[in-house]
Amino acid sequence: MIHLKKISINQLICLVILTQVGVSVLEIPYAESRRSGYDSWMSILVGGLFAQIAIIVIYQLGKRYPEQSLQQYIFSIIGKPLGSLVNLLFALYCAQSSLIVVISYANVLNRWVLFQTPFYVLVGISVVVAAYIASSTLRSISTITQSILSMFLISAVIILISGMGKGDWRHFMPIGTHGIGAIIKDAVPAFWAYAGYELLLYVFPFVKCNKKKDIFIAMSIANGLTTLFYLLIAIIVTYNFSESQLNTITEPMVYILRKFRWPVVQSLDILFMTLWLSITTVTVYVYLFLSARYFAFIGRKEIRKHPLLVWIIGILCFTVGIWFSDRQSIFKFSAYHNKATMIMVAIVPTIFLLISYVRDKVARK
Repeated sequence: MIHLKKISINQLICLVILTQVGVSVLEIPYAESRRSGYDSWMSILVGGLFAQIAIIVIYQLGKRYPEQSLQQYIFSIIGKPLGSLVNLLFALYCAQSSLIVVISYANVLNRWVLFQTPFYVLVGISVVVAAYIASSTLRSISTITQSILSMFLISAVIILISGMGKGDWRHFMPIGTHGIGAIIKDAVPAFWAYAGYELLLYVFPFVKCNKKKDIFIAMSIANGLTTLFYLLIAIIVTYNFSESQLNTITEPMVYILRKFRWPVVQSLDILFMTLWLSITTVTVYVYLFLSARYFAFIGRKEIRKHPLLVWIIGILCFTVGIWFSDRQSIFKFSAYHNKATMIMVAIVPTIFLLISYVRDKVARK
């Protein structure tokens, strides 16, 4: 059985936070400052608000089918044939999410730390470790994620320390001059960075709680903490770089870590990226796990060989991933994935929620 025990509220919070944060931490607020400039920190906040709205939609959908995950109740909403197709699309999306994290961070490590290491080796190690963990039960995955939380806290401290270097608070002034339109437009790429909360579509019935409202509170706390973390990074980066520099530096956090001098550690950027590898691994194995669970429901009967599905997906991700060693191809793939994220984690759940409401009203007549 893939579910031996339910996960706790605390484990849910850890899962959501560590699935949300990933490679985007190194890039914030580059993508979010295209139009809003030094007001990008506002776009980060608005993006967190958009993510919270999506969480409300997913929570309301799960509350209507509290004993089933999306893979199961989707058949009640749109029928068996379309339901199987949707499960396939979600399985492919989750596999794609694992792949984009793997190749993106492998590219970062290859350019900044492990210059001589072949790209396929970095991709292969990430996939093998993630697939090994993802082949476990949900409870085991949650327990492992809790232990990795300490790595996240250490990384957050490193970011905070590095931000104490020389900077200029005038980079934030005057506040809001780019206009609300520019801030909202840049909130869209910020919204993509919050992806990860959609795991609630699957884990909703497997969370141990007194009231279902506790799940919503836990999700909101997790999203709020991620928002504060992203906001901290945006403030630190804006404090250290001018608006013109923000437009050219794609990974500003790495530059800040590299230029910071700390007597205790010689290369703070290498330490951080080594620790952060464990965080990105969480995102990879959570999405691998979800992909396998969605694939399990694309046929007439549930496929119960979960570890086999995980390793098949992992091998496919590795095979595809080794062809993305070129940075430009990663950018193109990332742009496509961002559009898929908007559709799968925001638009599709909203449509399903509306359909379920309509079906209930028709049934009552």
